[in-house]
Amino acid sequence: MFQPLKRLTSHQLSNGLRVLLIEDHSWPLVSVQSWVKVGALDETDQEAGLAHVLEHMVFKGTAKRAATEISRWVEAQGGALNAETSKEYTHYYIDVPSSGAPRAVHLMAELLCRATLDPAEWEKERLVILEEMKRRQDDAETMVWELLQQSLYADSTHARPVIGSEETVTSFSAQTVRSFYETHYSVANTLVVIAGDFSSKQVLGQLEREMASMPKGLKNRPRPLPMHHPGSVHKRIRKNVRQSYSVHAFSTPSARHPDQEPLDLLSVILGDGRNSRLVHTLREEKELVWSVGSSNITQEGPGIFAVFAESDRKKSPKVSQGVHDVLKSLIKRPPTQEEIQRAKNLVQTSWLQGYETFHNQASVVGAYALDDQLDRLTAYLPRLLSLNAKDLQAVIHRYFGQELSSAVVEP
Repeated sequence: MFQPLKRLTSHQLSNGLRVLLIEDHSWPLVSVQSWVKVGALDETDQEAGLAHVLEHMVFKGTAKRAATEISRWVEAQGGALNAETSKEYTHYYIDVPSSGAPRAVHLMAELLCRATLDPAEWEKERLVILEEMKRRQDDAETMVWELLQQSLYADSTHARPVIGSEETVTSFSAQTVRSFYETHYSVANTLVVIAGDFSSKQVLGQLEREMASMPKGLKNRPRPLPMHHPGSVHKRIRKNVRQSYSVHAFSTPSARHPDQEPLDLLSVILGDGRNSRLVHTLREEKELVWSVGSSNITQEGPGIFAVFAESDRKKSPKVSQGVHDVLKSLIKRPPTQEEIQRAKNLVQTSWLQGYETFHNQASVVGAYALDDQLDRLTAYLPRLLSLNAKDLQAVIHRYFGQELSSAVVEP
């Protein structure tokens, strides 16, 4: 039986900071992670991109460590240091051999509590971020996904990209960046997760000392609910690309909704592997696409069920119709028992293999715990494996009759 929380212990430091530990001495490795509940949805229109700016800036030096010292030490360990910003959170991690655990914990505390955010460094990093924006214009997959947000959402908060815009990033002063850091990087919005070969007692003692200066702060204001365009919206742009990239999607409920497991299973039945319906029909049988896949994307608010395809530009209209036909065919021709079992096997294998690394254990636990959903993590795989054809048919009838919105980037 899959037990993702088997070794998990939950703690609260004297200042109130939440800490989750997975002590496991199977391998001499450790993953030190922090999850800050601040992302693009916590920004005003004028602040668009600030959460992503901080992801860059905290690595530019701290009260005790220069930027080069941090990166060089991690590299010398053969480790990894990185971060990601989403609409809902900012996630940092340091993966190193277990002998480096105390130093990794120290560095993480420095990033979270004592980043210098030097104005001169911000002027340099601003140019880096503006260049990143330009490079994104050469990334068709990124462009089509951001275009889809505009097709689905009528409100700017959900429609705009996480990176912000040239206008907003150019406008940020060093004080604006610092104020955002001091407001959001607080005990109320932060979770620390550590998995691997370490001593829980020693790590907790160190965290008590290292994290004592973190401000308690207040939880972020409630996030606005997304406003959807009425009906379906289709957006198409032309760029210097060699083929068409398209996304076709409809709205789904929030991550807490019990229909998420059936939707996950349906996304595998439709778009995972050569025998899936989308791949078999659109690539193998009709030869309309070079690649196609589907994903059920969950969020704090309403999620997205999306089909991604790459094809020759001339075939793009037929691809859109083909995706529509395959999704709608589920209503009249629901998944067979063979399809359901195949999808369950794929999901179970993916979960079990993915959970083998300490990094993935900390990442999965952190993502669920940040939204207080550890109970759902425990129940996820058993719930999915218990689904039957009747369960899936009910979910198909609830969602797959919707009209699809789409976005296309083409030559």
